[in-house]
Amino acid sequence: MSALFEPKGRWRRCEVKFRLREFDGREDRSLRDEWPHTPLQHTLMLASATLTGSLFRYKADTWPAPLQAFESPATHSHAKYVVYVGGLTDGLLACAYVEALGHELDRRGWALVQPLLSSSYAGFGCSSLERDATELAQLLTHIKEERPVEAFAIVGHSTGCQDSVTLLGQAPPDIRRLIRAAVLQAPVSDREAATLFGDDEARLKDLRAAQALVAEGKGNTLMPEMFYGFVPITASRYASLVGRLGPDDMFSSDFTDEQLAAILSHMGTRGQHEGRSAHKGYPAIDPVPDHPGLRTLFVHSQKDEYVPPAVDVSILSERFVIAAGGAANGAAAYIVPEANHNLARPPTALGDFVERVGLWLAGSV
Repeated sequence: MSALFEPKGRWRRCEVKFRLREFDGREDRSLRDEWPHTPLQHTLMLASATLTGSLFRYKADTWPAPLQAFESPATHSHAKYVVYVGGLTDGLLACAYVEALGHELDRRGWALVQPLLSSSYAGFGCSSLERDATELAQLLTHIKEERPVEAFAIVGHSTGCQDSVTLLGQAPPDIRRLIRAAVLQAPVSDREAATLFGDDEARLKDLRAAQALVAEGKGNTLMPEMFYGFVPITASRYASLVGRLGPDDMFSSDFTDEQLAAILSHMGTRGQHEGRSAHKGYPAIDPVPDHPGLRTLFVHSQKDEYVPPAVDVSILSERFVIAAGGAANGAAAYIVPEANHNLARPPTALGDFVERVGLWLAGSV
């Protein structure tokens, strides 16, 4: 262990406050000088604004070194927190709507927290959903111990959706009790998305090799080829992303209703109250009988480039709702018209989604 990174006692919250924005060459505009008059214009303006916030460490003071998170706004008196989790290769400001989301949450009395996980950016190839969920639970525990907390909500994008589902099954009951809402934006199947790119024969050959290594207890072995051409990836993570019924395989259209229910039944109030016993390879989930209520919104993009053309998104999203317990247990779905995977287009997608999130949270707490 390098002495440079060796933990020294209990980590303290960093008091440095600064602005965070995605660098794209645009100049900042004054919100005071150009304040729009309609909700959509307001949201689009906020999308180009910077996010001010505080950077803090949240992981326990053991090696590996503590992870960090960025909380917006820089100063606030909110007791409700939205944790935003991006997808593969993502980190801070994962999608174009994050700035607008942060400002809208602040307006509605919520703070936004963007964590960096061990899997952020190119780290996902040597990580797992289980590890992500453990680190997210550590983040929520840290916030709960450091300040008053009335409620948490999770907004996941792409693989952040799988992280959210895993967190709500794996986190301690006292943490899950505080999570009142989840918004899953672009919950797509990595296994099905993989069929849209590259060579099928080569992919299946790599999958068989990865599964053989996992069966031999060598799941941490790095695959010979980089994932996406630049990400080192272990056999176990490759098999999870590309193989059928691996930990990452949650949203595939070829699952039976029973399989979807086994994956998503805890994403509603009844599922949290009752928990789940271990069943057909799915881990047990401890019940939270006094959970005040969990609502989950599945948000699909109508033209998601990572969803095979043969998949009817409207039917699939409705199946997700049923698997999570239906409307009576707080589940619902929305399809963003004409939108792509990360809602970068059309121009209306950003404002549409941010408004939906605000309304969903308002109805959850």
